[in-house]
Amino acid sequence: MKKIVTAGIGIAAAALVLVGCSDDKGSTPGSSTPAAGGSTAQVSTSGNTQVKVEGQDLAGLDLNSVTCVKAGGKINVASGAVGGQQGLGVVMTDASTPTVESLGLVVDGNALAVAQMGGMKSGSADVAVDGSTYTITGEAQGADMKNPMAGMITKKFEITVTCN
Repeated sequence: MKKIVTAGIGIAAAALVLVGCSDDKGSTPGSSTPAAGGSTAQVSTSGNTQVKVEGQDLAGLDLNSVTCVKAGGKINVASGAVGGQQGLGVVMTDASTPTVESLGLVVDGNALAVAQMGGMKSGSADVAVDGSTYTITGEAQGADMKNPMAGMITKKFEITVTCN
C-alpha cells in the first residue's frame, strides 16, 4: 500500500508541475486575458519571486519563468521547466485567507507534493499575504526517485511570489 501511495503522490506532483508549466509567450507582466467562461484572468510575471527548499535557493529553477494567474476564484503559480529538471506548481484559493489546494515541486529530479487524495494527506502548506505578495511555507513529500523503495522523503520549502 505504501508503494502505491508513494507512486500516486509522485505522479500527482509531476502532473501538477507539467500542467502549470505552460509557456504563454503572448502575455505581458500584469496583463489581463480572457479565461474560460468569459471571465478575466490576471496574469503576473513580475515581482520578487523566491523559491527555497531546505533554506537554499532551488537551483536550476528559472525565476523569470514563474507566473501567477488569478482566475475563477483560484490563484495558480507555476514555472517553466528548465531542461526538464526543477519545477513549481501551486493552486490556492483566492480568498482573504488563501489556502493551498495542491502544490508540486521538482527538486533534484524528485517530485514532491502537498495534496489531499482519497482522504490521504501528504505534506503541509500555509499562506501569508502582504498586499499582493504571497509567502507559502511548509513541507512537501514524495518519493526518492533514485531509491523509490526507501520510502517517502520530506523537504521544507518557502515560496514568495507577487501576484498583481
